[in-house]
Amino acid sequence: MNENTLDTLTGMYFTLDDPDGTYGTGQVIRLATEGVYFVRFDGNEVTLPLELVSIGEMLETTDEEYRLWRFFDTIEDRDKWIEWLDAPSTPRVITLVRPTK
Repeated sequence: MNENTLDTLTGMYFTLDDPDGTYGTGQVIRLATEGVYFVRFDGNEVTLPLELVSIGEMLETTDEEYRLWRFFDTIEDRDKWIEWLDAPSTPRVITLVRPTK
């Protein structure tokens, strides 16, 4: 690996969307080689082993052009995103009729 390799993802937290509408979470642990990172997905009770993920995989999108991977500087930022994502939406009523005077 080249000393000049730019590493901007190590230490970042992420969410990864699954096709079934759920998502996984984890952290980018370190650069393995140029363009490939060790990542650790969060487990329920045990720490799961590291996985290798390429930049190409991290840049994948859905057919509608939505990114599958989202990166966050801190776990708090990621948790805020998850809280917003999981919050039930509240319907808004918009009246199309103007009130008469």
